Amino acid sequence: MFTRSDLSTLLTADPALGISIFLPTHVLGGEVRQGPIRLKNLTAQARDDLVSTGLERAEAEAFLAPATALIEDYRFWQHQNHGLALFLDGGEPRCYRVPLPLAERVVVGPGFHVRPLLPVLEADGAFLVVTITADQVRLCEASRFALVEDDAADLPRSLDEVLGEADYQNPLQASPVARPNTGSISISQAQVYGDSPAEWRKGRLVEFARRVAAALQQHVAANPTPIVLVADAKIGGHIKQLGTLGPLLAGVVETNPEAMDDRELHDAAYAVMRPRLDAARTAAAERFATLRGNRDARAVTGIDDVMTAAHQGRIDTLLLVEDETVGGRVAEFTATADDVLEAVAVQTLQHGGAVHLLPEKELSHPPAAAILRY
Repeated sequence: MFTRSDLSTLLTADPALGISIFLPTHVLGGEVRQGPIRLKNLTAQARDDLVSTGLERAEAEAFLAPATALIEDYRFWQHQNHGLALFLDGGEPRCYRVPLPLAERVVVGPGFHVRPLLPVLEADGAFLVVTITADQVRLCEASRFALVEDDAADLPRSLDEVLGEADYQNPLQASPVARPNTGSISISQAQVYGDSPAEWRKGRLVEFARRVAAALQQHVAANPTPIVLVADAKIGGHIKQLGTLGPLLAGVVETNPEAMDDRELHDAAYAVMRPRLDAARTAAAERFATLRGNRDARAVTGIDDVMTAAHQGRIDTLLLVEDETVGGRVAEFTATADDVLEAVAVQTLQHGGAVHLLPEKELSHPPAAAILRY
């Protein structure tokens, strides 16, 4: 998943000459083979663009070598999401798999082009889906568009892995342990007789749920992301009662996730998340309209004013028309921006603001509007 930390890494790199490559990829099926074909065509385009900047062909091919090496990397293509972004600057390549299809595109020039990835960083753009059964725990990164499993997540994988294989022994049938001389001090019934099989199984399940919740909390600590849990009523109920995930737990789908394919899983989880995702976007647009109607100075329109506020770190919420590009130059920035809207969004995200991308018909003052912190 592409995070704000990754965005900062790309912007900090700020190469004098950078290559940004975007393409759609596939998780399963024969279409997986389209990925290397697309990348081969895009690297050829990038090579021509580099040559047009003055590089020799051999220099251009050396610059593109990390991307070229991926074309024949079979294992690389077997572990994809729905979109792939590659960033090259002559050093180590940066590669990001994202849960939305990206249009094929190559951008060669100073710095890196990040506009296609902004929907991933959008305030209402991403969530996690966690499926839990006693036999398996899965974590999937999801968006409005799709989901894909994160195999690298450091989570407990099963109840038996966490607590060992079930080995209940009825204390009444087991050989008794010698009891110490306790005088008049009584020993509880639980100590003498132990738990019943049902209580013992429940205890294991609660402890398993506790450990999974704790691992999830640690996983999202650096990048808080809403979570939809898909599990049966018992496990889901234990997770909710523990309260470890707090407001990050967006909801629970009470069903057996093993009976669902990934498409069904996404549909079920998105049905839980969609009201929350839509509400955040709608609330931001309505709040802007209210402030604007009250002539509140915190509601700002106009590219120059919005860009200035972004540069000053004053934007709390940015509203942009999706898929629109505006070129130009603003006094606060030393260079001409191929996409001023991208620059505004990047500045907003770097200063901790929220970004929402809307259809033009839903934004009263296109192509950009902002709600300021002060």
